[in-house]
Formats: sequence, structure tokens, C-alpha cells
Amino acid sequence: MSTIMKLQRTILVTGGNKGIGFEVIKKLIKQPSSINNDLILLGSRDLKRGEDALSQLGSPTNVHLLQLDTLS
Repeated sequence: MSTIMKLQRTILVTGGNKGIGFEVIKKLIKQPSSINNDLILLGSRDLKRGEDALSQLGSPTNVHLLQLDTLS
């Protein structure tokens, strides 16, 4: 019997609290690989908006909020 090793991907989605970024995260958390093994970082400039987005996603255990401003 062979053992298949699954590698964990770390996926950073900038602007994850709204628009295209939010939709990307919604798609990622529905993929079987994401549910089991991927670490998804929801990047958001505004911490409160990021928390709200995380709550709207159902607070999946593999999605973590990262306050992030790429302009600074």
C-alpha cells in the first residue's frame, strides 16, 4: 500500500475582505484540498472588515486573518 503525502500550500489573498479577493477565498475553501490541508491567509487593510469577512465565510479553521497594507 502506498502512502500519498499531501503538501500544505500557504495561500495569501490580498483584498480578501471584499470583491474579487473575497470571492477567491470562497472558491478556495470549497476545494477538497483546501478543506483538508491548505492554509489560507485573508489579507485585509482594515482589521474590522477582515473580521467581518471571516465571519461571513463561516470562520473556517484553515483561514486566518492577516492585517496587511501593501502600499506602506
